[in-house]
Amino acid sequence: MFPSIVADIGGTNARFALVTGEANGQFVIEQVQILNGADFDTFELAMKAYIDSLEAIKPISACVAIAGPIEGDSVKMTNLNWSFSISAVREKFGFDKFEAINDFAALAVATSALGADDLISVRAGDRDLLGNKAILGPGTGLGVAGLAYNHGQWLPIPSEGGHVNLAPATPLECDVIKAAISLHGHVSTETFISGPGLVNLYNALCAVKGEQPRQLEPKQVTGDGLAGSDATCEEALNTFCSILGSFSGNLALTYGAKGGVYLAGGILPRMVDFLKASTFSQRFEEKGVMSPYVQGIPVDICGHKPTAFLGAAAWLKQV
Repeated sequence: MFPSIVADIGGTNARFALVTGEANGQFVIEQVQILNGADFDTFELAMKAYIDSLEAIKPISACVAIAGPIEGDSVKMTNLNWSFSISAVREKFGFDKFEAINDFAALAVATSALGADDLISVRAGDRDLLGNKAILGPGTGLGVAGLAYNHGQWLPIPSEGGHVNLAPATPLECDVIKAAISLHGHVSTETFISGPGLVNLYNALCAVKGEQPRQLEPKQVTGDGLAGSDATCEEALNTFCSILGSFSGNLALTYGAKGGVYLAGGILPRMVDFLKASTFSQRFEEKGVMSPYVQGIPVDICGHKPTAFLGAAAWLKQV
């Protein structure tokens, strides 16, 4: 399958790389390039630009992780005006194999190829190496997916789980959600567990406490909360971690994730120590009669960058 192109296509950037082989059980990823998607009218033109940059290297296969739905042979981007046929791209570039996979499904598959050095432990446990996994990633939104092993393959189970209704677990969370309903209407888990969600959570806490909120960006809520320079920002971070713990435990139950729960996205690696010291782990396993079921499930932050390349490579290898 080598050399193979892997790509991570988001709403702004089109990231490409070349997988040249495997060493010590890990994919060798080289020739990383980041292209501005707006500079290209079509996906095919962006792919051609990357292939042309490789000069004498002739890729024989490719897999792209796409921020958007994939329906059969048709791919349509969510935030870029790109659409293409999978079979037409394979034929145009002469690939033996060409695959397209949803970006969060790629992230889920990537967890099957992560080594110990790629993970930051949040809570220890006994991992079933062939057990189901649950993956969630607070970033611009809240991505959710599962992963199941079946007859030698890891099969991603993409979802829109970030949009499920948020359930409170404390009187304060009841008040915060009530305040958020008046501000936003529908309150999903993503309303609070995401980058913009940190600001929503801060604003809702201010409403509950009768405070005038400052105009803050997500990084300011995080920064002031971690520094302890703003009590409401710190409370927002603590509440964020608590809700994240409950939701992560919910996903462990939903997917039967004896293979572990994996946390992704750009927010959590910046607050590892805070997360570990919070009530995340306690809330993860507060599941009533099912608490014993989740108590032994490990939770890790994905520290590998960029994980989508790894997921695309792992998917290409097994299809």
